[in-house]
Amino acid sequence: MPCKYPALTDKRTCISVRVAQTTRLKRRMLAKGHLYFAVLLFLLKRATETRCTSGSNFLVVFPENIAYFYPEEPHNQLHVTALHDNTKVTVAIRQQTHTEILVKAQTRRFFSYGTTELGRENVSDKVLRVSSTRQVTVQVVSVKAGSVQSARVLPVDALGTEYLVPRVPENQNTTQPPDVVCAYMTEFAPFRLIVVNAEKVNTVSLEGDNITKEVELEPHHAAQFWLGGNEVWRVVRAKHPVAVLFGHPCAATLNCGCSMLYVTLNPKPHGKMAFLVPPLLSQASEDQTALLLSQEDASSVDSSYPGWPLLELSGIAVLHRPGLLLPLIPQSELASCYVVNAIPDVYNFAVILVHKDLATGVRVGSSPLEDPTWLTLTGTDYVSTVVTLSLDSAIWHTSDKMAVYYIGQKGGVLFGNPAPAISQTSDYRGCVLSPDVWEIGSEALGWQESIKFCRDRNLRLVSLSSLQLMEQVQVRVRQGYTGDSVPRRAWIGLRRSTLTGAWYWIDRAPFTVSNWQGGKPEDTHGGHCGTINLEPSQDFGWSHEDCCQDVHPICYREPQLFTTQ
Repeated sequence: MPCKYPALTDKRTCISVRVAQTTRLKRRMLAKGHLYFAVLLFLLKRATETRCTSGSNFLVVFPENIAYFYPEEPHNQLHVTALHDNTKVTVAIRQQTHTEILVKAQTRRFFSYGTTELGRENVSDKVLRVSSTRQVTVQVVSVKAGSVQSARVLPVDALGTEYLVPRVPENQNTTQPPDVVCAYMTEFAPFRLIVVNAEKVNTVSLEGDNITKEVELEPHHAAQFWLGGNEVWRVVRAKHPVAVLFGHPCAATLNCGCSMLYVTLNPKPHGKMAFLVPPLLSQASEDQTALLLSQEDASSVDSSYPGWPLLELSGIAVLHRPGLLLPLIPQSELASCYVVNAIPDVYNFAVILVHKDLATGVRVGSSPLEDPTWLTLTGTDYVSTVVTLSLDSAIWHTSDKMAVYYIGQKGGVLFGNPAPAISQTSDYRGCVLSPDVWEIGSEALGWQESIKFCRDRNLRLVSLSSLQLMEQVQVRVRQGYTGDSVPRRAWIGLRRSTLTGAWYWIDRAPFTVSNWQGGKPEDTHGGHCGTINLEPSQDFGWSHEDCCQDVHPICYREPQLFTTQ
């Protein structure tokens, strides 16, 4: 006889990089009626950061892993990557703590064995707490026998109070046919939801059609719920933020074995979101690849595999194939830089999705892609490719945003997760941790006074010493120009030598490129200090002025970059 689904007994139980855009275009009137330009962060209309996957506090659990039915301890791992030097990382569970000091781009692998695995406990205090003094990314890896599973961990301040439950996959020999499902044999057990509580006593409820289950959770406790049978759960709601995992300890794979499947779900989105579906991940398994949608979307979208390169949903989308559960990155959360941690003893690669016209801007470490093969996402402006990885890498874009997934392969079975995103600010120089800062001075000053004005703010008068920097300035001004929001011209860090008549940058960068209005400067009898015309219609041309004239300065600080090969 088929087994029924017994309900589990309820028991008492980035600095986030979320950088709010602070562009200020405040105009103040002086007593004499002159326009006073407020100090202006010249990150004009830079996009606001959305959900971040780097931070300083994380909650981690290791779900039960049966994997190939081997009676041996799992080799659970935490991969913690520091984004800054002198980062103190502490991993704690119950009363045990371990601390390390990491340098920028260093990945520390913390190992944890069977004693931290949740097993089949309804409610457990086996929650690891990862805290750091500066930003880090966290990836969790479970290894047992020939099975490997990985997941990206969201920082605590990116968690939510409402999550949509994805549809349970039709997995042959695990959930199909239905009469094989049996709660008393782990490999045939139902899929599970795991709810992980943060710092406050919390009330968590699972809600379905005319049914609700509620549980009280103590700080840093996790509760497990089975999915299936007559209880169809649609939503997880909590009074305070929680993390939610979805998966199975031993789902059947293509090679007649089974492999652990688990993903970290994203909180419920606000309104509709568009998802790009990487077709590369369905290859060799098209007939067993599907999208797991939240119940409210499942009836409106055909989730069987044909060629849905783009979906618009008011819920979530998880790609499923034997061995792989992969939450898809919505278009609104594409990023400019990701950290990808390679896992030893497996085949590691990254799947990249990017706008077809900007594919040449992708970088792995400091290098462009070598002879990539781009696959078009039919009906969209996006393409995708696969990059083989042997080391931990930063994958970033010089001028745009993209999606990056970490994918591993072990024993012919794929696993993986969305790569942790650390920046949504693109820059031609590298992967940005802190974006460059541009300020237009609050007063019109002489050139020499402008240098002091910038230095007093830990900035410098900007030197436009490369074509890439000039192009970046032009793009940002064009995006934010509103006619009277910025002055018509501004001082830059350009000066003519009174001894030789040669032009030079005050930061000592080589003077190799220029953008003079009219193609060249006037003779040496003209002004000795340089300005830039900020009206886009004037192509941001340079001119030279008397250094004693009053002009608003442009102050600048270079971005802080992250690099790992």
